[in-house]
Amino acid sequence: MTDWYTENRQNKQLEELRDEMARASSETWTLRSQLSQLQGGMESRLSSLAAAFDAFVELSDIRYELIGFADAAEVRRHAGQVLSALASGDEPPAPGRKVAGYWLGPAVEALSGPASDDLAGGPLDEAMALDERRTSIFLCLALAALGRRNQVSSNWLNTAFAALAPDGTVTRVQRALWTAGARGGFGAEGLNMIVQRLQVPETASAERWLAAVESRSDLDLAPAPPFPELVDQVKTRARLSRLRAAVETITGDTAVLEPDRDLAYGASEGPDSDSTSALLRLLISEGSEPERVPLARITELRARIGGANAIGGGSIDDPAGTVQKLLEADLRRSDEPHLAAAALRVVTAGVVAGAEELARNASRPTPNQVTSEIEWQRITLTPDGPEAQSMEWAESAIVGKVEPLSTGDLVGPFTTAAAGVVIAIGLSLLHPFWIVVGLAVVAAGAYQYLKARKRKAAEHADAAARMGRLREKSAEAAAELAAYTATDADRAASIATDLEELRKRLTA
Repeated sequence: MTDWYTENRQNKQLEELRDEMARASSETWTLRSQLSQLQGGMESRLSSLAAAFDAFVELSDIRYELIGFADAAEVRRHAGQVLSALASGDEPPAPGRKVAGYWLGPAVEALSGPASDDLAGGPLDEAMALDERRTSIFLCLALAALGRRNQVSSNWLNTAFAALAPDGTVTRVQRALWTAGARGGFGAEGLNMIVQRLQVPETASAERWLAAVESRSDLDLAPAPPFPELVDQVKTRARLSRLRAAVETITGDTAVLEPDRDLAYGASEGPDSDSTSALLRLLISEGSEPERVPLARITELRARIGGANAIGGGSIDDPAGTVQKLLEADLRRSDEPHLAAAALRVVTAGVVAGAEELARNASRPTPNQVTSEIEWQRITLTPDGPEAQSMEWAESAIVGKVEPLSTGDLVGPFTTAAAGVVIAIGLSLLHPFWIVVGLAVVAAGAYQYLKARKRKAAEHADAAARMGRLREKSAEAAAELAAYTATDADRAASIATDLEELRKRLTA
């Protein structure tokens, strides 16, 4: 029996060595192919190739050092097999050799039990004693991805999520727990805890979130206000309507009533590097405590060798972004209703405060008088009609620009006519032809006089027409103001309804 066990273990180690050789061969091929892909001058190409070669040499040395951790590697391989089997409903494989001091083995053993059993005791206690945080993260993510949210302990979730950084930065594991909770992985109680953790003081500000929420509305933008004094009132009224429509869109999506299918293990194999499945694999790949640093270095070296084609890497504690930016992104995503609904819960206080401010501005009474530019004149308008004094000033300004026929206007025509008379009389003794010339010049002077009078008459007619249009347009604008003022009560009632509906949906 002992010989069989020794031989079997040696066979496993040989198989692992063959796998290592295969990976080394693949990376050697990658290294060789880089020379043909490198761009730039010869010096930069040689420098890049030398760096990749150095990384390959170091990678080979580290791999040689990790041969002694074959049992830990087997535990990680077994963890992946157990998760895949549980996700597909198959019987999980039996646990292999235990590794002293490694939390993953007992954590996987605790997870392998029936979904109806309590995980407490035995292997779970052992895993918690070895590494409480990583065990809590593993169980929370794994149980959420396997649809066993009823087995997630609030204590585990509290330990796994931990406290946010002082600057509001969220780590990759916190983001994964956040999205898992939003997608229904931890039930209502678990999501409530995550929402409370994300409600840092900065998330209570109002204006930050209004634009993000409003972007989910399909309503048209605010119409052009009829008067400058009503710009803020009309704009805020339209924003409140858009805000209500957006909140109804987010909270009315029935998809959030059921857990998201993307939460399932292996369901989100796409570009989301912070999905539940991706973080589980990253957590498992960290390795045991003694090999954690060299394994991280291997990932870094592979990235250096593979360049842009490198896959994976990083740590569960790498930053995923700030709370504010992630919340804004989630609120705008129409393809992620679970994340949008959870984000809206986090920023409820800010959105309610913003809605109340919009309602106050939109409900203000219409001003008793407004100004409007009509016929290039500033007219003061009231619901009863144009203000008399401003109309007098406007009409005076229009009439004042038109002057009667002046001496200056007559100098030219009279001078021309006088010259014609002189020519006709003075030069007629020389030849009768000059009489004709003189009369022609007199006629030209008369034409200039008639033209000047006609121009002045046209200016007076234009001024009269402008004053007519001024009175007509002023009366129409005053009537428009009166009609708008008459809707104050209805508008206030509509605003109150919108605000009440917003509060109801946001605080439900």
